[in-house]
Amino acid sequence: MKIEKLHIYGFGKHVNVEIDLADGINVLYGENEAGKSTIQQFILHILFGFPPKNAQLLRYEPKNGAMYGGKIHLVDEHGARMIVERVKGKAIGDVTLFFEDGTRGGDKELSSLLHSYSRADFEAIFSFSLLQLQGFEKMTEEELTRTLLTSGTTGMDMLTSVETQFVKEMGELFKPTGKKPLINQKIEEIRELEFTWKKQMEEVQKYEPSIKRLHELELLITEMIEKEKIISDQLQHYLSWKQLKPIKEKEIELEQALEKVKYITFPIDGIRRYELIKDKEVNVKITLEQLKEELATTTNNLQVLTQEELEALQAFLTNETQWHELRAKRIQIEEEQSKTLQSQMQQLALIGVDWEKSLTHIVEADVSIAQEDKLVSYLQKQEQLERQIIQENRLLQMKKEDLGKHQNHINESKRTKRSASQKNNANGIAFLLIGIILLVGLAFSFLQANWIIALTTVLISVLVYVGFAFLLKTVQQSNDIQKYESLLLKEHQALKEQIAQLDDTIRELEREKNQIGQQVHAFLMKYHMSEQLSPSLLPELFNRLRIIQEQQMQLDQMETKLYEVSERLQKLFVQAQEAATIHLIEDMLFHQLREHYLTEKKKAEEQQFIAKKIVQLETKLQETRLLLTAYAQKTSELFEEAKVKTEEDYYTTYNLYEEKLTIEKEIQQIHMQLGDNRISVHDYEENFEHECKEKLQAFQQERNQLLEEKASLLYKTQKLLENDEQSEKLQQLEQKKTELHELVKKWAAYKAVVETIQQTLLQLKEERLPEVLAHAQSYFRTLTGNVYEALILTPEGNFEAVRPNGQRFKVAELSQATKEQAYISLRIALAVALKGTISFPIIMDDPFVHFDRFRLQHMVQLMTELQKKHQLLYFTCHENMRYGWKEAHIVQVVNILAGSGGNVK
Repeated sequence: MKIEKLHIYGFGKHVNVEIDLADGINVLYGENEAGKSTIQQFILHILFGFPPKNAQLLRYEPKNGAMYGGKIHLVDEHGARMIVERVKGKAIGDVTLFFEDGTRGGDKELSSLLHSYSRADFEAIFSFSLLQLQGFEKMTEEELTRTLLTSGTTGMDMLTSVETQFVKEMGELFKPTGKKPLINQKIEEIRELEFTWKKQMEEVQKYEPSIKRLHELELLITEMIEKEKIISDQLQHYLSWKQLKPIKEKEIELEQALEKVKYITFPIDGIRRYELIKDKEVNVKITLEQLKEELATTTNNLQVLTQEELEALQAFLTNETQWHELRAKRIQIEEEQSKTLQSQMQQLALIGVDWEKSLTHIVEADVSIAQEDKLVSYLQKQEQLERQIIQENRLLQMKKEDLGKHQNHINESKRTKRSASQKNNANGIAFLLIGIILLVGLAFSFLQANWIIALTTVLISVLVYVGFAFLLKTVQQSNDIQKYESLLLKEHQALKEQIAQLDDTIRELEREKNQIGQQVHAFLMKYHMSEQLSPSLLPELFNRLRIIQEQQMQLDQMETKLYEVSERLQKLFVQAQEAATIHLIEDMLFHQLREHYLTEKKKAEEQQFIAKKIVQLETKLQETRLLLTAYAQKTSELFEEAKVKTEEDYYTTYNLYEEKLTIEKEIQQIHMQLGDNRISVHDYEENFEHECKEKLQAFQQERNQLLEEKASLLYKTQKLLENDEQSEKLQQLEQKKTELHELVKKWAAYKAVVETIQQTLLQLKEERLPEVLAHAQSYFRTLTGNVYEALILTPEGNFEAVRPNGQRFKVAELSQATKEQAYISLRIALAVALKGTISFPIIMDDPFVHFDRFRLQHMVQLMTELQKKHQLLYFTCHENMRYGWKEAHIVQVVNILAGSGGNVK
């Protein structure tokens, strides 16, 4: 049954409103107080009647005086359309059904349309809300199991509530160990009265015959009651047999018919399976041809790197940072090397050395402070020796001059001896000698730029003149020429000795000077330096040499580092050439490698995609061929199971098998009606009932006579005893027994009802619950996202959730949302299980508010599947639920106007 349209005359806040509903999911959205629940109650009120005014349910009568009621446009299971209209009238309202053919109906036709379901039955199966999901976390294991069982079987909720009420009533009547229940109290009172009465009866033992007769009467009456019970039981059994006899005769007739088709076998759901296989086989053949064509057009001709080569290239790309760092380091070293080399050449230029010839010697030279001091001392000593040589030469020259003068004096003395005339010549010679001395001395002084020599020459000339003058004067005065000549010879010899000594000294100084000069020359020539080097420049020279050596050490270190960096760069470049088979340029190495890697990776992905596609196509092709073989095998298995060879025979066997199933089902229903009663149509004669009634009447008459005799004896005994207290106790005892008997009868009636309900519940579990559980397990698995794969009922009667790894959880151990999912799964499973016999729309009033977005997504997925076969009415105040289903029919309750359905496309 599906609802096509709601027309509200007047119901709650809605007046003269029409709402169109569609197949599948209908979402009625509105905020609080918008009137969603009013529409839900309108559907239930119109279908099942208005509640009485004193009932707990609201009647939703309009406040503005509009007509109370409305109508619902329906389509039943057979596709027939009808309208159910209910307006104010009698207590539940006046209902009218309008059929397509123009006929009308009332409550009886509506009850038939609803399959005699009450509102409580409908709400227990096809309608649930958030209110029914609340309180799960406070329920015990037994309460949760009972609730889930109730939700999974139709009618169990009412039977369960009745069973619970009766068990409660039984508990108030009797408990084995209780004291407060009524039967327990009555038994205790009877015990006390019997104890008191027995004591009083001990005092009347002298009336033994009467007492003995009373006991006999008690036994006879009890025996009579037993006989009456036996006859009553036989009569009751006969009446049951009489009712079951037509059913037994029908069973015999059906078994005879079943015997004719007893050996007919047919696969379970064989027609649907066969037709489904045929349809699938046609589709698979089409798919097979398509796959062949697609495989023929798909090729893989790309030449790409292997996965190992591609991974090696990718791994090498991680060295890019190292590569750039090494290149930057090499440039930095080269720049520093160039700067240092330039500085070194400047230093060499400053000291006047050819760096190409002398750099190696300079680098290897000993430029220590000691060596510097030694060279300075050599140069200083060389200068000192040169000065000494110059002084000695000057002195030698003077001595030689003096020697010449003395020689002249000697010659002059000799000439004086010869003649006195030569006196004037001697004076001339003296003046000539003085002139020569002056001339030589002045010339030498001028050449040496030393005025001291000139002054010395003048002084010598003066002395010579004075000497000559003195000698002449002396010679003239003393006339001792011989002595004068002897003196001159001695002085002349002394001057010769002094000159020889000076020559030796000068030669020694020259030799020492030459040795020092050779050492200095060797040092300077070793480094190709100028020999004309002042000692004052030596510290600066050695400082420059030390700088040059330090720079050379830096250059050597730079050369080593540059070599190491170049080696590492070359190694990386070689590795790059090994990783990539393309021409590489050092400056663009990693750019080329990255482009090459991306190109090869893209080619590899394309190749992988094509290869994967080819494998998939070949796999699908193989699977399709296997599927065709499997379908052919399944068809053969179906024919073999049906014991036929052709399709025509298969359908004929199906018709016979359906006839067999119908007979077996009728026989099974008869067995259910018969229950445990194993009867035969010939168990009793026709007059058995009359005979039993006559025996029962005779036994009752005899029992009444015995009771009258018992009463008479009791009266006589009471008279004899004249004991009012004992009589009262006996009366109280009998009264208490009578009250106890009534309470026991009441308890037994409750017990019988409870056992009947339990038997009915067990039967419902065995018949309906397995199918419901099968659906519920599938729904529960979907709702939990395969976190749980099963929802089972244990032999002890408790529900358990099972995970894929086999781990089990009792319902009480589950989370609130998972309990709700189990409840919803069972409710929906029950509605789906009843689809074949009863099909009502499923009404949900926002029951998923506790679900997170993942659970809600699973619920939306389940409802999407359910809408294919069921009409769903979903009432919600959450705006996001409007967009949960793409094809949902949306009704905005707040926008409903008179005559408008409030539809949102």
